[in-house]
Amino acid sequence: MGLFDTVELYDDVHLPEYPEGITPAEDVVWQTKGIDRPTMATFRITADGRLLKEEWHIETVPPEDRPYASRDDIDEEDLLYIAGCRKRVHDGWIERDDYHGRFDLKHSFEDLNTLVTYRVTFTHGQLDGFERLQ
Repeated sequence: MGLFDTVELYDDVHLPEYPEGITPAEDVVWQTKGIDRPTMATFRITADGRLLKEEWHIETVPPEDRPYASRDDIDEEDLLYIAGCRKRVHDGWIERDDYHGRFDLKHSFEDLNTLVTYRVTFTHGQLDGFERLQ
């Protein structure tokens, strides 16, 4: 297992040799471990070939808004009390116009019983293309 990052594709991003009859590529949650050191970050590849990274901050969730903290059978000593005590808040997107290299996108399709993998190449922040590996 381990950490990974998520990559989202805009609607007009075309993946070559994409399997037919399954979820459209832009609706798939793609994973990678190759952009930077994986930190559970979210990236986007835009229709015009740019790489964006989500910026966010963490906020504390009050106990009354947590899933278990208000239950009668949960007290402050219980681990369930802290479940949901923090949330990630979206601040916007920054362009990674410095990114130069390759990384793999992967998604396991249950309908196909297979892992689909693409190699993505960027040159100085601009998408050069996708290559289907599996």
